[in-house]
Amino acid sequence: MSKFDKYPSQKKVVIKMLQLGLKVGEDKKIYCNDVEINISSLAKSIETDRRVVTSTMNTILEDEELKNIFTNIKSAGTVLSNISQELGLGVIEIEGDAQKTGILNQVTKFLAEENISIRQAYASDPDLYSIPYMTIITDNTLDGKIIPLLLKIDGVTKVSMY
Repeated sequence: MSKFDKYPSQKKVVIKMLQLGLKVGEDKKIYCNDVEINISSLAKSIETDRRVVTSTMNTILEDEELKNIFTNIKSAGTVLSNISQELGLGVIEIEGDAQKTGILNQVTKFLAEENISIRQAYASDPDLYSIPYMTIITDNTLDGKIIPLLLKIDGVTKVSMY
């Protein structure tokens, strides 16, 4: 991120690309895995001009370290939280202090002790999101009685379920 401190518009592009798991191809195109992404659409999504996206790609491809990172990004795939109700799955969202170690370990240990199976676990990157969070998708909907128990974990500040 420090390489884009002098270019706030390009930094917005980089953040969006990282959030979406988009990579830069050697052919100066943007991809989500093997699917080409329209540069104008990406620019519009962050309220900037397509030329800013193009200049960001050029900046990335001209810097060896950035190039090694951004040409090798792979999208993590579908997060099931928005369609959990239709699939009969449970969702736990946990906000917490990203500097505290072991939160994911303690949460998964607790869920295992309660015989709750985890389908997916996703943690946001604290460098990309102002409030770091972890989303856990479970095989079944859950009872709200576990919220106070999860709140007892050191570093957890908020727990939501749906």
